[in-house]
Amino acid sequence: MVESKDGQHFVRFKASNGETMVRSETYASKASAKNCIDSVKKNGPDAPTEDETASA
Repeated sequence: MVESKDGQHFVRFKASNGETMVRSETYASKASAKNCIDSVKKNGPDAPTEDETASA
């Protein structure tokens, strides 16, 4: 979790090589950012994915 310059909080999800894969929206409270982390942990493994690089 990261605090932005204006005091809000956001979450960066990084790959095993250290590169940022996803950055969340900003949240006014640290608790809301923690809820984002918990939601991704809970819902992420079974979430559908879409390859947007595939040709149509």
